[in-house]
Amino acid sequence: MVRDDAPWLPARPGAGRRADAPEAGAAQPASLPSSSRLSPAVPHEEAPRRRRRTTASSSSRLRSAYLALALATTAVLVVGVAVVPRYGSGPASGTPVADELRRLPTDAAWTLDLAGLLAPDVPPSCVHVWPSAAVDGLVAVGTSVDLETDDAASSTGCRRAAVSGNTSRVALVEAGTGRVRWVHDLAADVPDADALAIPATQVVPAAGRVLVQVQTSGGAAQVALDLDGGDSQEVARGRRDLPAVSVAAVGRLQLRAVGGTDDASRRFSLVDAGDLTEPVWQGRADVGTTPLLLESGVVVEADGRSSFVDGRTGAARPLERGRGRGTTLETAAVGPAGDGSLYVVERAGRSRPTVSAVDPLGDRRWTTPVEAGALDVTDRCVLALSPDASSVTCLDRGDGRVLWSRDLGGPARVVPVPGQSRDDVWVVAQRDDGPELAALDVSDGSRRVALPLGPSDEVVAASRTVVYVETDDSGTSPDAVSAYDASSGRRLWTSTSTGRVAFWGGALVVVDDSASASRLVDRTRVGSTS
Repeated sequence: MVRDDAPWLPARPGAGRRADAPEAGAAQPASLPSSSRLSPAVPHEEAPRRRRRTTASSSSRLRSAYLALALATTAVLVVGVAVVPRYGSGPASGTPVADELRRLPTDAAWTLDLAGLLAPDVPPSCVHVWPSAAVDGLVAVGTSVDLETDDAASSTGCRRAAVSGNTSRVALVEAGTGRVRWVHDLAADVPDADALAIPATQVVPAAGRVLVQVQTSGGAAQVALDLDGGDSQEVARGRRDLPAVSVAAVGRLQLRAVGGTDDASRRFSLVDAGDLTEPVWQGRADVGTTPLLLESGVVVEADGRSSFVDGRTGAARPLERGRGRGTTLETAAVGPAGDGSLYVVERAGRSRPTVSAVDPLGDRRWTTPVEAGALDVTDRCVLALSPDASSVTCLDRGDGRVLWSRDLGGPARVVPVPGQSRDDVWVVAQRDDGPELAALDVSDGSRRVALPLGPSDEVVAASRTVVYVETDDSGTSPDAVSAYDASSGRRLWTSTSTGRVAFWGGALVVVDDSASASRLVDRTRVGSTS
């Protein structure tokens, strides 16, 4: 089935990195001092006299020994408490569990020849790999032809491959094991797909589908593939004269903006991933506003009033309970997986802004007066960033109470890190000497650890004890990925590579120049120090 209004799904490319030697300086375990020594043998004839002296002083010597042992033990305990790393607990809900790579990973748990699998007729050096975000450990991978190559012969081969267009295959890969569940060729579904265009993919288990966005000579097209077997289920085509751009996607719902630069740009449609060709809802929003997407529907500002549109039926109802007249929505954030609420910043006229929690039916659960320019939501906090971004306030997700506030010392942003501990709030703050990444304790906002970042650094993942940072210098020098201890901020290792690196869920995957993908692991024996 073919229809107009396919959304444009944003691509999620990987970036490249490889490796140096790991830094030394691992902490060694402390040991208790010995509390006894063997004495030399005593001649038999002197035994009685020495025995009497020993008896007379044994109690004082014993007290001294116990005192020395107690002092030594106390010192060890005090020092031990001071140096014991303090890491957070398990990962936040809805985030993947990232690999614990405390040493430079040099072994491959699996390797896939993606060029041979997805574009066998294209020279491997011409193949560019585009993985989706990992959902439930699954990654959809597509390819395009890359014309940027240093070798003249390869460039000729790449141009020929681009003309032939034989790069229309998509694979569904288990990131943990490297197992390929299926490979589907889109040639029959979208024969006019552009081999140079980026194929954007999205795994939607809730709809049992993988969505693939491709560009064609006639506009954008989106194909829905069966999650289990990869069979094509439907095709939706966009129109050049009426483009549909994906604004947001939450769960199985997509919000699309339809139209050009005039008033038609305020037209929106809500689409379920299970049926791309029949929008659940279509309507307009006031100029200067964007509908706010939840897992169960969308909040729309139209004619100065707010409505909640049900994502299953498309039915709209006023969202005015608990709101004053003339109240506008300024920004919003969705909760973690399993939380269907929308958290919004509202303002009534010139009054102080408020933060509210809106449940999946559009009703308010709580409202708290807080100055906020941006929101982020963790397992335990609704984080309200001040309008000047220099401070953050943690509101209880359950009732909106202010739990703590923290001055960040400069403009900052909250950075949700895939795999992060539920006990951490990661922020990047601008300092006089450059950006700084800091972990705040979610219980009280205290700064647990901080480390400097370069201007091209990006935090990409975290395990319980390791934070991973990518550096992309746009070709001026080798890209890199670095690992830092999540308690001390000490750099554990840095790797550089001409390939491209990305975390597929919690797995570190490197794609080399021949489009071969490998999951890097650390096979160091359990029990070794780091």
